[in-house]
Amino acid sequence: MTMTGKQPAWLPDISQRPGPRYRAIAAALQDDIGSGSLPIGAKLPTHRDLAWRLGVTVGTVTRAYAEAERSGLIGGEVGRGTFVRDPRPAEAPTGDDSGVIDLSVNALTQRPNEERLRQALMQLADRGDLSGLMHYPPVNGSARHRQAGAAWIEQTTGMVADPALILPTAGGQNAMHLALAAITRPGDSLLVERLSYPAVKPLAGLLDLRLVPVAMDGEGLVPDALDQAARTHGAHALYCMPRLHNPTTVTQSAPRRQALLEVCRRAGILVVEDDVYGFLAPRTDPAPLAALDPERVLFLTSLSKNLMPGLRTGFLLCPPPLMDRVRSLLRATLLGVNPLGAELAAEFILSGAALDCAGQRRALVAERQAQARRLLRGGASDPACPHLWLPLPEPWRREDFARALLGRGVRVTPADAFAVARGDTPHAVRVCIGGVERTDLLEQGLRIVAGLLAEPAAMGESFV
Repeated sequence: MTMTGKQPAWLPDISQRPGPRYRAIAAALQDDIGSGSLPIGAKLPTHRDLAWRLGVTVGTVTRAYAEAERSGLIGGEVGRGTFVRDPRPAEAPTGDDSGVIDLSVNALTQRPNEERLRQALMQLADRGDLSGLMHYPPVNGSARHRQAGAAWIEQTTGMVADPALILPTAGGQNAMHLALAAITRPGDSLLVERLSYPAVKPLAGLLDLRLVPVAMDGEGLVPDALDQAARTHGAHALYCMPRLHNPTTVTQSAPRRQALLEVCRRAGILVVEDDVYGFLAPRTDPAPLAALDPERVLFLTSLSKNLMPGLRTGFLLCPPPLMDRVRSLLRATLLGVNPLGAELAAEFILSGAALDCAGQRRALVAERQAQARRLLRGGASDPACPHLWLPLPEPWRREDFARALLGRGVRVTPADAFAVARGDTPHAVRVCIGGVERTDLLEQGLRIVAGLLAEPAAMGESFV
């Protein structure tokens, strides 16, 4: 690296790297970020500057940066430049023993479920047919597992689902993969909310899909913007989170859902509806999109947030015409879902333990939301949501705020992790309040966040 003023100017050696030069640049970026040579938050050279110093075209650098951005390694903002992102997945456990208060992982404390798990495992061990769970699983899952999926969907949404149209999956992300692969082909455009669950980006890369961001407002997706994006890009698939949206916490109203489905019917759009946080929402919430148009919507849910992520159990409700394709995809990728985990999940659901746990989770989130509102005045996050969406006052910038906060011992997730496209990313951070076991630590972390917001003079040299 060479030095330009105070900032190191990144200059990779791509002479020995095989393949197209844009891939060589992207691979060098990945290696240098992984090794720490390019630290999180580092500003990268402009496209034109790096192209001149490497002796390549500007288009080659643009393509390399785009590939790295699609992988979640870097992100840019119009007028400010391109920066290295934290490569750690936003939803992954950190295992951080450094004393940092981690408010970046959207999970719920596991302590209430430890005894439930112990009892369920003992009951399962005492069964006479335990060895039957160790055979190759049926690709559809057992009738009991499908029945459990239908019960969970009805318990959390009020929607009555046919068990024959439900597939057990290895968690919500496996359900996302199956659903999106079923309704798209390589090279297709996929419509998504402008700010979306971060896992959709690497999944789109795996399926060779082009993500098309759709504008949002205080009720979520904007119908006119969805219609325009579908027409412009010829898109026929949509992934969205209508309830307790991650990260904005927004829940779509009933009229908004009807308006969005009208657009989807006119444009021939199939919808993947993600409802992994639905168990926290009031039963008075509007009906799911899948209940309003079951022939058009694939509905997915999971037990990871309510019970425990390690179960890796979710459910996918499919329209009948898509069932054969989804089964084929499941058979080709997993053969079938782990029957031991699926049986544990079925026992939790059919015994009523999962629903009981959901009630405790709602109470936990309500208490922590009240704690957050007391310490962070002016927030507009949904009180049923396990995370906060915190817009930052001027002149804060999201990367600087997250970096300064980490320096004070608190980790949050800046909006870049959720942004689907370059530019127009709000200066905001997501603050997760459910995963910290001790309420005193959560209190300490939220006070640090509030204190930093009240200290504009501490915003750092990027504002000089």
